[in-house]
Amino acid sequence: MAFKRLPEFYEEPDVGYDVYRLHFNENLFLPEEYYREVLGGIESWEARFYTQPNNASLAARIEDHMGLPRGSVVITAGADDGLRLAIQLLHFAEERRLVVLEPTYSMPRILAEQLGVEYVQLPYGPDLGLDVDTAVKIARGGAVYVCSPNNPTGHLVKELEELASRLEGLLIYDAAYAEFAGLWRPKLHEYGNVVEMRTFSKAWGLAGLRVGYLIARGRLASALRALAYPHPISSYSAKAVEKALGLEEYVRRSVLEMRAVRDEVAGRLRLDKYVGEANFITLRLDGAEAAAAELYRRGFAVRALGGRPLCRSCLRFTVAPMGVMEKFLAALGEALGIKLI
Repeated sequence: MAFKRLPEFYEEPDVGYDVYRLHFNENLFLPEEYYREVLGGIESWEARFYTQPNNASLAARIEDHMGLPRGSVVITAGADDGLRLAIQLLHFAEERRLVVLEPTYSMPRILAEQLGVEYVQLPYGPDLGLDVDTAVKIARGGAVYVCSPNNPTGHLVKELEELASRLEGLLIYDAAYAEFAGLWRPKLHEYGNVVEMRTFSKAWGLAGLRVGYLIARGRLASALRALAYPHPISSYSAKAVEKALGLEEYVRRSVLEMRAVRDEVAGRLRLDKYVGEANFITLRLDGAEAAAAELYRRGFAVRALGGRPLCRSCLRFTVAPMGVMEKFLAALGEALGIKLI
C-alpha cells in the first residue's frame, strides 16, 4: 500500500538500564519497600480471564480515594492513551482544532497529526503567562491543551481555572506532574468542559505498569468511556495500583525528599534554567544536543529539547537522590567545560 505521507512518530530514546536514567522523569526516590508491598502476584483466574470491562472496580477505587463523583474516572493505558481519547473527542466537536501552549510535551502535536486534527501553537509569554483571551478566541469550539506543572518549564499555569470558565470548547488539562506540586486530588472536573489527565507513572513510580486515568464530569466522562478500549490495562497493573493507593504516604515522603534535592541542586547551578514544581530541571544552553551526547557517554541519559518557543536549545534532567546528583553535576561540568559549583 502506498502512502502520500506518513505521520510523525514520537521518538523514544532507548537507553537501556545500565546508565542513570534522568530523561523520563521517573520517580527515583521511592524505596524498595514500597515496591515489595505493591508488586504482589495475581491469582491464576485473573491471568486466565479478561479484566472487568473498563476496569470499573479500579475506577471506583480511585474515585473513592480521590473524593471524586462516581462515574467520573476513565482508566487508560498510561496518560498518553488518555490524551489520545481526549483528542479523538474533537471529531465530534464544533471545531476539529487543538490549541497547544508551547513549549510543552510534544505528544499532543503528534497525536493531532495522527488523528487528523488541526494543531495550533500558542506560545507562553516571556513570563510564562497564558494569554487566555487569545486561547479562547483561537480555540472557539475546539480544545486547548495545557500541562501544569508544565514540561519542560515546570511552572504552574495560574490562569488554568479562568481558561476553563471561559472556554467554549474543551480544556485538556495534563496533570501528569501534579503530585510533585502538592496537588494530590483532582478538582477541575467540576467544570463540565475539562478532561483532566492523571497517571501513576510519575510521582507514584509505576511507569512500567502503564496506568493512567481521565477525570471528567457527566456526559463528558461517558463520551470518553465510549471511545476507550474495554480492557485498557492488565489485571496485574490494576491490582498493583489498588495496593499503591493504600501506600500514598510513601509517595508523599518521596516527593518531599525530591523537592529538597531539587532546590539544593538548582541553587548550586549557575546556569540559565527553568526550575518549577515538577521533578526535573531544564537548562537553557547552546549546544544541548552535544551536551546530552557527552553526558550519555559519561553514563547519564538526559533529554535534549529545542526548536520551541522559550526553549531554542534546552537540556532537561530528572532530579535523583543527592548521591546521584553529585556525580551528575560533576559530569555536566566536564561535558560543558565549565566549573558549575
